[in-house]
Amino acid sequence: MVSYARDGCILHLKFIGGVCFGRLLGITKYTTRSDVCNLLDGCNLNLDDIKVEYSRSFLPVSMLIQFPSRDAYEVGLKATRRDRLHRLDMTNRSAWGTLHAYEGRSILLEEVPISATPDDVERFLSGCQYDPSTFRNIFSRGGFPQTVRFVTVSFPSQALAMHACITKDRSFCINKQISVRVLH
Repeated sequence: MVSYARDGCILHLKFIGGVCFGRLLGITKYTTRSDVCNLLDGCNLNLDDIKVEYSRSFLPVSMLIQFPSRDAYEVGLKATRRDRLHRLDMTNRSAWGTLHAYEGRSILLEEVPISATPDDVERFLSGCQYDPSTFRNIFSRGGFPQTVRFVTVSFPSQALAMHACITKDRSFCINKQISVRVLH
């Protein structure tokens, strides 16, 4: 039962079963979905119940969590209050449905030169098993001395995406060093 005070009246709401959605704030770019599962240990979560919300420059803003019940949300709320580094807020189902889930199967190529063509990106990813039709030029920003962009590429599995991240991170594309990061 949850109580809300409004206009001097106390409104009592009782939640009956069903899923509940929360937004976890205070995450860093190195926080993984398994870290959140460990933080919210008593909530009966698996990795499919967590989606990462990214900003336009692909920095993680928050993680959306689908709790199996209201009681599981309350357990998670208590865990984040003890933690004091994270904050858990309730959110609605529409936020969950509109968010794209990368699920560790996509990588982000950071600081790709603006003059790079899809052939240059394919050459950069040589030796990796990926789907070339999934190249997405997401964001360009002004940089010094030249404008750079981000490119996402999808892979058939998490292991192949991690392999590409490990082998291609800090490699060169058109004489520019590229950072590679796995998107969760």
